[in-house]
Order: sequence, then C-alpha cells, then structure tokens
Amino acid sequence: MRRLAVVAALVLAAGSPLVAVAAAGGQQAPVRHAGRISELAFNATAHAYPFGIAVGSDGSLWFADQGCLGHGYCLILRVDSLGHFSQFSRGLRQGAIPYYMAVDPDGDLWFTDEGARPAIGRITPSGKITEFSRGLLPGSLPFELALGKGGVMWFTAEGQVPGIGRITPSGQITEFTKGLLPGAIPFGLAPNRDGSVWFTDHGCDLHGTCAIGHLSARGQISETIRGLIRGTQPLGMAGLPVGTTWFADGAGAIGRISPSGKITEYRRGLWPNSAPVAIAAGPDGNLWFTDEGWTPAIGRITSGGRITEYGRGLMLGALPAALTAGPDGDVWFTDEAGPGGIGYVTTGKGAALQAAPIVTAPARPGGPLRCLAPSTTHWGQVKPSLHLFGFDGYQWLRDGIPIRGARSQSLPAAPGKRVACRVTVTFGEPFLVTATATS
Repeated sequence: MRRLAVVAALVLAAGSPLVAVAAAGGQQAPVRHAGRISELAFNATAHAYPFGIAVGSDGSLWFADQGCLGHGYCLILRVDSLGHFSQFSRGLRQGAIPYYMAVDPDGDLWFTDEGARPAIGRITPSGKITEFSRGLLPGSLPFELALGKGGVMWFTAEGQVPGIGRITPSGQITEFTKGLLPGAIPFGLAPNRDGSVWFTDHGCDLHGTCAIGHLSARGQISETIRGLIRGTQPLGMAGLPVGTTWFADGAGAIGRISPSGKITEYRRGLWPNSAPVAIAAGPDGNLWFTDEGWTPAIGRITSGGRITEYGRGLMLGALPAALTAGPDGDVWFTDEAGPGGIGYVTTGKGAALQAAPIVTAPARPGGPLRCLAPSTTHWGQVKPSLHLFGFDGYQWLRDGIPIRGARSQSLPAAPGKRVACRVTVTFGEPFLVTATATS
C-alpha cells in the first residue's frame, strides 16, 4: 500500500503554466494574504470563452467553454494540477452551448446546455458525456445549477417556459413553474439543506419584475420584492452554513436573505458603477463575488456586510464571470474577456484537507481493507461534516468505478483489482472537498 498526497493548490504564476503544490504528511501550504489575484490567459481552443467553473474530485478545474459563440468550439475543458489541458466534446449534442457547472458527490461534473437542443449534461472524470432532456418543458432553457440535498442538482430555466428544475443522479428531470411572476427569468439559485431553494428572478431584463423567489420543499413557488433596492438586478446566489443566502445585485449591491426571508442589501465598499454578477461561499467564511462594472474586480463581503474589492492582478479588459471555492483555500474564477482566462484570488485560508486518506492492508488474508480519513481544517467558523447533506463520507471505487452502496470505512479485499478510497467532507451549503487514496 502507498499513501498519496492531495493536490492542495493550483498556483498561477504570472506568465507561467499551472504549478501543483501538494500537502503531504499533514503539512499545509503556506497561508497567503487575502485579495491577491493571479490570472492566466489560455488558448486551449481558438477563441476560448470560459464561463462555468467547478472543481473536480481530483482537484482539477473544469470549465464550460462557449468558444462557439465566437469562432471557436463549444467544449468542456479540464486543467489538471500540472497545468495540462484536456478537451471533451464527444457526447455533446450538435449545437450544444454548455453554461454553468457543478460537481456531485460521486465526482461527476454536471452542466447546463442552452444550445439547439437544451439539456442537462453530465461528464465523468474520464470525460464521458451524457446529456438528459426528457422532463424539460418545451421552450425551457436550463441556465445556472447547483448541488442540493441528496445529490440532486437544481437548476434555473429561462426561455419561453421559465421554471426551477431538478435532476436526480439517474437523470430524471422535474420542473416547477406555478407561482412565478409574469415575465419571470429565473437566474441564480441556492439550494437549502431542508430541500427548499432560493432563486433570483431577472425578469426586469425584459418585461417582467426583478425579484427574489423561494421554492418550498413541497414545490410551491413564491416571490417578493420587499427589501430590494430601487432598480435591483438580482443575479448569482450562494448560501452559508448558518442558514443565510446571499445574492449579487447587478445594480450595485450585495444582498442577504435571512433564514426567515428578510432581505437586506449592502452597497458601502463597492467601487463606483459596480455590477456584481456571481457570488460563492469562500473557505474563509466570507462570500466572494465577481464585479463586471466599470472597474472589474473580485470582491469579498463578510457575514456582517463589510465589502472589500480587489482588482490588481486582473488582465486588462477583464470580465470576471463565474467563481468557485477551491480545495487549496483560494477562490477560482473564469474571465470572459479577450482570449479567455482563469484566475484565483487568495482568501488567506489554507487547504481544507491536509493529506490523503490512507488505505490499509487487511489484518488477515481476505480480510477487509480499511480507509482512514485525512485530517481537516476549519474554514471560517465552519467545521467540516461527513454527513451534513447525506452523501458525504467514505466512497470505495474498484478500477475507478464507484461501488454503489459501499459508503463505509471497510471493503472486502479484491485480489487483482485496483481499489481506491475517496473521502468527502462538506463545508457550507454545500461545498465538497474530496481526497482519494489508492491501494
């Protein structure tokens, strides 16, 4: 048996490829000051247009590349810890336009497809793509998606028939529309641990009303404008473990929704003519957001509403788009401008998992293999959980394939088989951090 190190950081040095920084033997990567941005333009495809971003179970970064909107190709891209790019398109439908991305507890990546034949797609770590559309309402255009309770992916649907949808791990799709305001354009969303979902409605972009919506665990939709600033343009959403939900307001504010539904918006600290677009929970216990205003920036807001923005390090003409927390303790983002790029902003927090789990040899011939969990850190005031959403914990794989129903700390020995143990913990609403060891 051998112990594998977890990829703890992906570092972009100016003008250099990605460099892997591993944390082994319980040692963490050095903690850096918050707000330092590093960005790298890439030409993995002609006219790359990276938008959605997610972190895979092996620490790789995955992107939805909308290059076909220019003169390139629409693809799914992955960059590993050594800076190697991989392109995946086989399995995408003709005319596909991948948009947002999220990772599930089994390590698969999910994405929305707003192309000629709208769908929800899934791509395995090996690059196998499957798309699902049965269950989508006619005229539905899946947009943003996020992981919810029980491994279900929730998504917002624009198009002629707007709605809030969910897709199960097996690909079963259900959409909810009753209760939406006339002219609704669902945009961002944040699933809650009770099975309900908050979402933003950007209907004022056309002939509707901009509002905040809520889908109950029973499938009932309600919307409100109380507490929103004048001219509001609610866009991306994110949740925190304490039960609060946050949203980016393109009119120049960051909004907070209390567990009871009270809305408060914060503007002090934003740069003039700001336009927050996307927001994500960070490993430091704060919220981080992208700002596509007159002076593009990456911003941070504390749970108390204190806002700080950072712009130094962004490329000239940058348009930071989607973002996600990484297992290295930093927040990663995509840049829509120019040739397309990716970058990160330091949060001042170290890696979530300090080492890989350990697969131990059986105590007797034919006995069970054991998996020992890695040590973890606290992010902000949040303790890691092995059961917060019901899908965390131990997962065994045989020859790279997850063994269904084997989420336990031991597994019968299988001579001649490559057996791996994967440990997943949750920080937040939810943010998954995964480590894997192989026998």
